[in-house]
Amino acid sequence: MRWIPFLILTYLVVLFQCTAARILVVQGGGFGPVGPDFAALVAVFVTLHARSWVDAMLAGWVLGLAMDLTAGGGAGATAVGPMSLSYALVAGLLFRVREAFFRERALTQALLALAFCLLTHVVWVTLQSLLAIGTVEAGAYGRMLLQALALACYSAALMPLVHLLLSRCQRWFLTAPVGPGRRGRR
Repeated sequence: MRWIPFLILTYLVVLFQCTAARILVVQGGGFGPVGPDFAALVAVFVTLHARSWVDAMLAGWVLGLAMDLTAGGGAGATAVGPMSLSYALVAGLLFRVREAFFRERALTQALLALAFCLLTHVVWVTLQSLLAIGTVEAGAYGRMLLQALALACYSAALMPLVHLLLSRCQRWFLTAPVGPGRRGRR
């Protein structure tokens, strides 16, 4: 990983998510506004193309921490840490199973983004609800889970486009993958 360019990419993604991406937010049925999670899409891309599981987990942690810090400015107080930990753990899990998938297929990218977003946001919603004991009702928790599912589906639909855009500039923030090497003919 090239960490300085990756940190710049993280900053740009969070800046985009907090400003221009607001026009992509749609009003969900009875569960509130739903917008894509571009930081999660970058985490999925990096995890699919990272050289090691350490790089994938650290990149996930950095992106999750950035999302934790931006979520803290909302209407209510949120705990910093659940999103960064869930991004790191799910990135590590995704790194372990990525060899079972065709990384360049749009359907694979969308399904992995769906799983990543769903796992990370369900963990975040659950931990935020547990940390706010007595203030979150069961109905509100269910609506937040539906909102997380809608967010995951929306993000998954955008993943092939984000993957295409990031693959054009991946040499700036990812090191070249280690190939199997050459073997001489005998």
